[in-house]
Amino acid sequence: MLEKITFDHPQLFIQAFENSAIGMALIAVNSGKFIKVNPALCNILGYEEHELLDLLITDITHPDENEQDLQIVHLLLEGIEHSCHSERRYIHKDTHEIWGLMSVSLVRDKDGNPLYYISQIQDITKRKLTEERFREGEDRYHRIVEESPDGVIILKDERCLFINQTGVEMLGLKKKREIVGRPIYDFIHPGDHNRFKQREMNKESVGPIEKRFIRMDGEVIDVELKTIPTIYQDRPAIHMIIRDISEQKQTKNLIINSEKLTIAGQLAAGIAHEVRNPLTAIKGFFQMMENDLKENKMYFDVISSEINRIETILNELLVLARPQEVKFEKKNIEVIINHVITLLKTQSNLNSIEIIMSIEPNLPLINCNENQLKQVFINFLKNAIEAMTQGGSIMIDIRKQYADRLVIRIIDQGSGIPIHLLNKIGEPFFTTKEQGTGLGIMICKNIIDEHQGEINIDSSSNGTKVEICLPFS
Repeated sequence: MLEKITFDHPQLFIQAFENSAIGMALIAVNSGKFIKVNPALCNILGYEEHELLDLLITDITHPDENEQDLQIVHLLLEGIEHSCHSERRYIHKDTHEIWGLMSVSLVRDKDGNPLYYISQIQDITKRKLTEERFREGEDRYHRIVEESPDGVIILKDERCLFINQTGVEMLGLKKKREIVGRPIYDFIHPGDHNRFKQREMNKESVGPIEKRFIRMDGEVIDVELKTIPTIYQDRPAIHMIIRDISEQKQTKNLIINSEKLTIAGQLAAGIAHEVRNPLTAIKGFFQMMENDLKENKMYFDVISSEINRIETILNELLVLARPQEVKFEKKNIEVIINHVITLLKTQSNLNSIEIIMSIEPNLPLINCNENQLKQVFINFLKNAIEAMTQGGSIMIDIRKQYADRLVIRIIDQGSGIPIHLLNKIGEPFFTTKEQGTGLGIMICKNIIDEHQGEINIDSSSNGTKVEICLPFS
């Protein structure tokens, strides 16, 4: 007959202790010495049974856990807790660290006096290493996302859950929380809403596609975006990558405009040649008529003057249209300015603007590229003329400054440039004109830099003053 085993039978506890897959130990209350250990604990820590029985619990516990152990002992001895549980580190016999899930309780006699601690230790080292690798992967992912030069937004049900710092700056936000929970359509141009909604971004990657986004300050920017289905906080989401291509598109448009200008220059040169040929014949026959007809000399003088002016303009068009090597030569600044004024005289007259010259006599020659300087003066004079919608006068003042520099001042009576925009003048693509490219003044500054000079611009509601300083030797 089989022996009947009751639940309080000592053999039941011994069998459970010895055969448990979880490490178990009985530990003395006062000394912390191992009283009994099971094979599973020996296997976890790498010791033989007799070796562990010669050790204290503190010998196999990581030093950083000592403070928590003292707290656990206090809770158990005072009866505040019946058992305690924690994840902690142990030291293997070969000195490497082991992570264990520890449960400990205090066994008392029938009078309530402490007898011994019973501790259970489950090896969770593999799990902790997996968690650590996962955390490292997440940290690496977050660093990559945060340091990305492209904006990154995580979407769930078309609402923003996350944005990186690049995206914050791109959209003109102050804090990341300003976008969390908001529909992405708050930042997409209304004209692009329908095309965005038609994309099945939850099912497959989309893009790159071009869209228009709206910054917090109302500025519309062109972006290239790509979406990728992902998992965020254990839920399906959409990883959206945004790249600001506003400058790229502006550059593309400027290249197109540059091609147009090249073609226009070629046409101007062709037209100038075509006009100059018949003009030469007209001028020749006119001179013959002038010699034969002595009456009305005043009319002949006016016609002769206008023919000479047409020739001058045609010559200037040919010079400006013709590609030239950047070559520096000694030139007279007064002659250069007079050629530019000749080109712009008609435009200034049509706008009821008088150009007044004040030039110090006997100015020294400057080492320059004549064509580039003409480009600079044309740009600033055209700006001055366009700023003076009510007419007025433009003063051009040229004189020596110090012993080695010329200063050319162009002073208009236009509406001026607002103070808060003045420091942006010269930045690429910044312009106060509706049809401006934002490159004119930047190019002028580059030209003057190449001439070892400098440009200073001062403006108020009464007009703008441009000072161009150039060295001479």
